[in-house]
Amino acid sequence: MGFLDNLSKSISQGVDRAKFEAEKFQRTTRIQGEINELRKQIDIKRAELGDRAYELYKAGQIQSPTLGDMVKAMEALRGGITVKEEELKTAQAEVFVEPTPPAGTPAPPTGPAPQSYAPPTTPGQPVTVAKSCPNCQFQMPAAAVFCPNCGARQGA
Repeated sequence: MGFLDNLSKSISQGVDRAKFEAEKFQRTTRIQGEINELRKQIDIKRAELGDRAYELYKAGQIQSPTLGDMVKAMEALRGGITVKEEELKTAQAEVFVEPTPPAGTPAPPTGPAPQSYAPPTTPGQPVTVAKSCPNCQFQMPAAAVFCPNCGARQGA
């Protein structure tokens, strides 16, 4: 056998193995899905059984202390749900109420903010000189490179 024959055989075996693995994966995934579906059906039947046992106990047709404890626990949980549903309705019905300012307090300004800059002053430090933006006339610090109001770059 030559080199190409060996290479061809190796590639063929690799393809066969990949095909086998893909089919195996597909088969195992399908079987796992079927198992999950059967488990769902069991859960549905278990819930139906529980509902029926609950109904029979409530009707007095089954007498079991264990079922009685479970029924009491379920009723307590249902009571908790009812309380929480009422709490939810109350929370959903809440409306924001604007606070009213105390009597004699001036109303806050409703217009636009003043178009100027007042530098903070610290005792013993010189006050920074302000300049006007040539684009929007906003008063800003003299050292500003960009206008804080309109963003225009200031001359150098």
